[in-house]
Amino acid sequence: MSYLLFDLLFLGLPVALLLRRAGRPSVRLLSAAATLGAVALVWTGPWDEHLVRTSVWAYGGDRVLARIGSVPAEEYAFVVLMVALVASWGHLLGRLTTVTTPDLPATPASRAVRRRGCYAWAVVLLAGVALLATGGQARYLGLLLVWIAPPLLLQRAVAGDLLRSRLADRLLLALPVALWLCVADRLALADGIWSISPSFSTGVLLLGLPLEEAAFFLLTSLLVADGLVLATDYRALSRARALLRRGAPVVVVPPAVRRPGRTTATSPVTAPSHAP
Repeated sequence: MSYLLFDLLFLGLPVALLLRRAGRPSVRLLSAAATLGAVALVWTGPWDEHLVRTSVWAYGGDRVLARIGSVPAEEYAFVVLMVALVASWGHLLGRLTTVTTPDLPATPASRAVRRRGCYAWAVVLLAGVALLATGGQARYLGLLLVWIAPPLLLQRAVAGDLLRSRLADRLLLALPVALWLCVADRLALADGIWSISPSFSTGVLLLGLPLEEAAFFLLTSLLVADGLVLATDYRALSRARALLRRGAPVVVVPPAVRRPGRTTATSPVTAPSHAP
């Protein structure tokens, strides 16, 4: 099987079937998925390039149609299609509807939730650095943790309390997609579409799947799910814009809410004048 056929069968086809069942997504969800897909490409591209150049990952020479640098073009398509898969699955479940309620004032409890989330992912980041320093068979796992921890930490710094309040939505979005991609990955490894260097991986298997690959799909599915949850929540967007403006007041006006016979605008969401 070629990598292109893999992308089409295990990502493109499920996206098409989910959208056919769920119907057309909202403009807000489409915009969020497109933005997140672009960010994912920018963040993932250099990491993929490094893994391929240092032989942590390898691809069957006859399975790839084209390369961008050292990375197959199909790998970049995989990144975008994964975002689309999580978004279409969330759309089918009705878990990615736009949230336009006003943000709550920051409280000691909400700040504590955000701090704990930051500390947890900072520990993961340090663990990745330690694994990289160890080298050898810990290299792939170390690279994975160093790459995935910063964006997850940033999400929790801005809206860890919002993410905690929507834990059920996040798990329903991330876990089924992660399981599906783990199954697909095991088939791809067995078929030789790509391979993982035994010199740079622990050799630990979970139901026949390398530990690093299982961790990769679980963490990336969580990252995408959290990103989509926050991108469709005006409270998180208001906070992010306030941080970017270094504490300047920000007013985020949600789109109009259509009601039978009339159209009314929801109340604007006003960010606090200080970083939450």
